[in-house]
Amino acid sequence: MAEEIIFGNLAFLIWLIPILASFIVLFLGKFVDKTAHGNAIALAAMGTSLILTLLISGQILFLLLFGGLDVEYGHPLLEKSFSILNWIEIGSFKLEVGVLIDPLSAIVSLMVSFVAFLVVVYSRSYMSHEGSPRYYAEILLFSAAMLGLVFSPNFIQLFLFWEIMGVCSYLLIGYFYDKEVVPEGQPHPASAAKKAFLTTKVGDVFLFVGIILLWVQTHTFDFIELREAHGIEPGLLVIIALCIFGGAVGKSAQFPLHVWLPDAMAGPTTVSCLIHSATMVKAGIFLVARSYFLLFEHSEEAILIVALIGGITAIMSGTIALVKTDIKGVLAYSTISQLGYMTIGLGVGGMAVAVFHIINHGIFKALLFLSAGSVIHGSGTQDIREMGGLKEKMPHTWKVMLIGSLSLAGIGNGFFSKDAIILHTLYKAQLSDFGPLIWLVWFSSVITAFLTAFYIFRMWFLVFPGTNRNPEHHIHESDPWMTGPLWSLAIVSLVLAGIYFLGNIPVFNIGIPLLNFEHRLVEWLEGPWLYELPHIDLDLTILTQVSSIILAVLGIGLAYLIYYPRSEAQVSFIEGDPSFTIEVPESSDSITKMQIGMRSIVRKIKISPPGRGIQRVLETGYYIDNLFLGLVYFIYEYYCEAMNWIERNIFDAAVRFTGRVGYELCGLSKWWDDHVIDGLVRLTAKASVALCGLAKATDERVIDHGIIRNSAKGVMKTGGYLRRIQTGVVENYALYTLLGAISLIIITIIVAGVIPL
Repeated sequence: MAEEIIFGNLAFLIWLIPILASFIVLFLGKFVDKTAHGNAIALAAMGTSLILTLLISGQILFLLLFGGLDVEYGHPLLEKSFSILNWIEIGSFKLEVGVLIDPLSAIVSLMVSFVAFLVVVYSRSYMSHEGSPRYYAEILLFSAAMLGLVFSPNFIQLFLFWEIMGVCSYLLIGYFYDKEVVPEGQPHPASAAKKAFLTTKVGDVFLFVGIILLWVQTHTFDFIELREAHGIEPGLLVIIALCIFGGAVGKSAQFPLHVWLPDAMAGPTTVSCLIHSATMVKAGIFLVARSYFLLFEHSEEAILIVALIGGITAIMSGTIALVKTDIKGVLAYSTISQLGYMTIGLGVGGMAVAVFHIINHGIFKALLFLSAGSVIHGSGTQDIREMGGLKEKMPHTWKVMLIGSLSLAGIGNGFFSKDAIILHTLYKAQLSDFGPLIWLVWFSSVITAFLTAFYIFRMWFLVFPGTNRNPEHHIHESDPWMTGPLWSLAIVSLVLAGIYFLGNIPVFNIGIPLLNFEHRLVEWLEGPWLYELPHIDLDLTILTQVSSIILAVLGIGLAYLIYYPRSEAQVSFIEGDPSFTIEVPESSDSITKMQIGMRSIVRKIKISPPGRGIQRVLETGYYIDNLFLGLVYFIYEYYCEAMNWIERNIFDAAVRFTGRVGYELCGLSKWWDDHVIDGLVRLTAKASVALCGLAKATDERVIDHGIIRNSAKGVMKTGGYLRRIQTGVVENYALYTLLGAISLIIITIIVAGVIPL
């Protein structure tokens, strides 16, 4: 069936086009689209990427739904890897750049490209005054990195896009790096960007170590090949899985590395939307989902830690969101809490329910953040205590934000995925060997469901109903460039809720099997790797669904009683007061009286010493930031002081000792040079002089006077004797010749032995 993916070989263009467009916008944006800073180029690029995603991922979903694919253990329902080019080739090792198309990448890429496109559309108006080609270049590269990560066929390509995303988040969070004044209590964008970059790098180190350890054991980075790799020691497998999860803890803002995400709100709201809904924080969850059946399925201990971290993160962030007064701050901690839900899903129910919540959360959180941007744009403030009464002036924004708030609270499309996570947690607690710990995770998820409904409607009731608490603000509705994406997301959220409802009607547990998306996801994503799909009792399902609805209604109801500003009982805030005051006329209806009683109880609790203490703990985020800062200061003050002492008393002393030893060695060397080396030189010189004198005497007295002169005298004497023989008389020469001949004959006879001697 993989060969039927018609446009599969073009999947790399989904992330390549935005990358190329980012450079075009950066260098040519101010010339091509002067008024909108290059928004037109960004729209064209992301629009093309979205269309390609719809063609490829849409076909994958169509084949999964109607292709008649049967689940077979160990064989993916639909999977195809396309190679683009050879990246590294050393001997037998080869690493390729390519794309991996399967149900997981198809589902997640649809959400990412859709949200990213709407953010670019929304930015045309929202960033009309503060935008720049740099902004759109970074947005395009940011979106492309997430899409490239989703389609990566191996860990190295995934890690490359992972790091590109980290750099883009640093640039976008610090987009207003030159801002001189920031509101009280908010971090400076430059500081927030550095904090996000450094905090996530802690997780990146763990991820890198995990990838290297995996390579050492398997000699491959490819996801498909890794599924076939066996023989990793169980203890080492746990370490590798936890290292991979360490990367997710940093990127997806899980406890204790969650501290960077609230400060990331210092960037533009559009950036916050992308980070929280479609990119960055979803990358960590996707990473664990992608490697789930490579590592985590075989490591019960690692899975347990994943679930516990998710449970801690969910309830901790949910309680912090209760006291936040910055509208983006409430949504930020809400994101961390919902990411905790996804992590719980990975830890107890497999990857399908976590991916299910990724999709739903991506839609309604994008809706909430863009709605918050519209609120900020229309009211001129981020403080919900200064809002109120925006409903009349912003007729579109309040409706779409209500849809998003209901989804987050567990009434809309968010109900189904959140309920699935709680249900699988309950199911896992009954079967796991670590039952008591999983029960704690389940309890955390249930309490968080109630808190979520409460704090999101606390925000909504303080922002839209009633009268404006700051009449100086000129409130106005956003233009169609902003409301268009809002309604698009709201409609998608409602459509998804309708599909889920028809596929699995809550409580009655009946519906159209084809539209039972939760079951479909379990079958597509987990089915090939499970001998048997989980079968959860109908009674357990009904109990979870009913309790989830009751918790959501109770949370919304409590928020209504405390914060809904009825005309008879307005809520007002006083600077420095941790609570709120109530202005109530003498005559009021029964509901208002109930509100008065509830608000009085809450106010008494909040202004009491324990209440103020709890308020302070929540406002400071359980002092985790302070703990990290204290650790940094401790290292700076004590560790650095210790290093200074060691430097002065050990290293400097060693240097001084070495210097003294060197000085003494230099003195010894000087003495050796003066008395030994120079003495030898002088002795050698004297010996040389003596030898030279001897040579001179030998030359003059022996050679010149002895040998040469005496030889000359001998030659002269011999010549004198021979001169006497040279008479010039022929008869004498004949006589000499005869005597010589006779002498030769006699010598010859003697030599021949004729005459013995």
